[in-house]
Amino acid sequence: MSIKLIFPDTPSEKLQLIADSILKLSDFYIQNPQAETPWHQKYCQIAYRHYYLPLNFIRCEKVIERGLQVNFFENLTHFIDWGAGPGTASLALAKCDGLKAQIKKQVLFDLSKSTLNSFSDLHTDLINKDYFDHLDLQTPYPNKQNSCLVFSYSLTELNELPKGWADYEALMILEPSTRQDGRKLLNLRQELITNGYFIWAPCTHQLGCPLLTQSKNDWCHDRAHVNSPEWFHDLEQLLPMKNKTVTTSYLLARKKKPALALGAGARLTGDSLDEKGKTRQLVCRNDQREFLTWMHKTIRPQVFARGELIDLPTDFEIKSNELRLKTPLSLASRYPLAPLKI
Repeated sequence: MSIKLIFPDTPSEKLQLIADSILKLSDFYIQNPQAETPWHQKYCQIAYRHYYLPLNFIRCEKVIERGLQVNFFENLTHFIDWGAGPGTASLALAKCDGLKAQIKKQVLFDLSKSTLNSFSDLHTDLINKDYFDHLDLQTPYPNKQNSCLVFSYSLTELNELPKGWADYEALMILEPSTRQDGRKLLNLRQELITNGYFIWAPCTHQLGCPLLTQSKNDWCHDRAHVNSPEWFHDLEQLLPMKNKTVTTSYLLARKKKPALALGAGARLTGDSLDEKGKTRQLVCRNDQREFLTWMHKTIRPQVFARGELIDLPTDFEIKSNELRLKTPLSLASRYPLAPLKI
């Protein structure tokens, strides 16, 4: 993504200032986990524009690509970004080549006027945009049947979805990939299903989530690889955080049933693990907590990225919670994802 930087020409000369701003904002989040982001503070704007926004853009882009793989966005023309902050999710939607032609309206809602104003120079690519610092989802709103509510790292500050959410056709929800937020999202998944929604991704089924019902510690999240410029790499040398990959937890839900038959496939919900005599990877295809298993004496192990959809062969052997493979797997998607760029 091409971001208009606060220090556009010589970011390398300002790296220490940027790093200090990032650490200050990180400390703020740790010390005030439920507080509103201090958007009006200059250090926050510097940290967000040079670090958090690009990384969050990649997270949003990843989720959008996952949705495109299963045709989630078909006939969705209006996108309402609730708690938009700097508008990261809206930017990712507007810059997606697969969506530009169909988007008719983008609405950004945030209680902080200064937030949207501070980043308004980034919004030139938004499509027929509107800004609101007050939005009531229960108020009659046209095209609800073609509208998608977007919650990008905004539900983490709420105890529940805003009233009126169930009137809209689709929801795109991203949350931090922490245990607390991830498991909160798994509970929300069941609430969506109870209210008549179908989960299009990451799930390939509408049964109970095995990571929630059969584990007290697991949670579902996806991973994206980051292709960063040299100055960003240099910036990270001044930080304790490194971002070769970024993760996020997400749900894509619609009232409409999935257009693609996902039931024959499965989603990889864990990273590949090498163990004595075998390689295992957590996989989700129903309400059971299962592992794809390559027994080394039988088959050569494969390495797939967390979050990928796969086609399961029919000749695997079930041993306890292991699906022991006899033939190689293939990705269900015809569109492999490249590393995402800052």
